[in-house]
Amino acid sequence: MLKQIWHKLYGHRDRNKEESLTASSVATGIPISTVAYHEKRRAKRASSSGTDYWDTGEGQLFLKRMIISVIYTFGIKGGVGAGRIREHLNHLHLGAVAAISENSIYRLIREISANILWYKELQEQQLEQEAKEELKRIKIVLGIDETWLDQMLLVCQDLTTGFIFLRSQAKKEM
Repeated sequence: MLKQIWHKLYGHRDRNKEESLTASSVATGIPISTVAYHEKRRAKRASSSGTDYWDTGEGQLFLKRMIISVIYTFGIKGGVGAGRIREHLNHLHLGAVAAISENSIYRLIREISANILWYKELQEQQLEQEAKEELKRIKIVLGIDETWLDQMLLVCQDLTTGFIFLRSQAKKEM
């Protein structure tokens, strides 16, 4: 809900930069107090970070990718705790731009881990399905060799089941 309001408000404000807060409130249907609050936060972020890049769609995408990458690389693969990750992101001055509390980082670690396991299950299901389809198509796979004891003996093994077939040479083969 809040995300939709944020996108609606900032999209409108980006298209109508010179419009008053009251006009933006009427155009978007968002209360003027909310519009004023978000404009105040936007100005504070721009002054503290030196840029309003984070308010653009491209900036938001970059920020999400960076935070997820830090959490995956250091938190999941490296075993670094949420407190240390929060400290790192605060050193980058991202505390005013993104929710980087320890609880939100723990939540993201659980969510990313769950998505990794979900992806693994999807891949395994797809491989199992492909294997079943392949088994339907292939009836028997034989490994063939001959051996010479007293006489030649043809040895076949079904490689899928492991059954062994033996055939000795007949006196009169046609």
